[in-house]
Amino acid sequence: MTSSRIGTSDSDDREGQEPITIFIASCGRPIYLWMCLDALWRLSRSNSRVILLDNAHPTHSVEHVIAAFEARGLFAEVVRFPSNSFQNVASAYHERLQDAGPFHVFMESDTMICEKPGCWLGEMLRIMEANPTIGMLGSLIDTRDFVSSDVALVQAGGDQAAAEFLAKLQSPERGFIDAPIWADTARDFFPTEPPCPIGNPPGRLLMLRTDAMREIRLQPDAALADAFRRRGMRPAVTPLIRHRHLSLLNIFDYHDYSRVARDAFFSPPNPGVSASEALK
Repeated sequence: MTSSRIGTSDSDDREGQEPITIFIASCGRPIYLWMCLDALWRLSRSNSRVILLDNAHPTHSVEHVIAAFEARGLFAEVVRFPSNSFQNVASAYHERLQDAGPFHVFMESDTMICEKPGCWLGEMLRIMEANPTIGMLGSLIDTRDFVSSDVALVQAGGDQAAAEFLAKLQSPERGFIDAPIWADTARDFFPTEPPCPIGNPPGRLLMLRTDAMREIRLQPDAALADAFRRRGMRPAVTPLIRHRHLSLLNIFDYHDYSRVARDAFFSPPNPGVSASEALK
């Protein structure tokens, strides 16, 4: 596998730094995938290698987006799966951990890294290296993308269940709205423990300790946080890095995004049945 520097400046690179592997789990929604990859392309300035784990999706424009960033030279590898399930991602990820350095990033394709001075990747690496008890490190959500319940209900045609799912009206991260204490950049990080609004860093953007993940293996974010705690390590979030959770905008952009498909991705109803097939 090749490595690539995906930023435009090497001012934050450490001389001789081993490339940091960035795994991206892609699950359709081409608008969000483009925004995710474009932010990586523009804002990452540390030596890195990007591996895209692309689940099968019937929207052809997803492949067009991937091809555009292949042409840019963003990827060290693109893994294309014939079906759509979490197990595809988990298996391919675990196989490729053998080639990853001490730290790596796992992110989802509905995540857009926000611009900041310096390099987000180098900043997260600095925090992890300086704090050996942190097992998984996430970033803070940009709360401006949260849709109000009134607007969500209008967009969902009055369907309360659809509004709650598509606009994530019950998200614990709404606790960050108007709570500036959690955005205090005087602190490198804070653990996701009470009184923090969230109990674990969301799995959409994580820096992880590779040795531990080879044993723990990939799993949903809450279970992953518990697995690190059992090993005496803390899940934490840094206020120095911000991300947009583009799925908060499903209610405008992808209002037919399905809870059935989302759940089938993590737990297919039958072995070998894809999420798109589960919708039929």
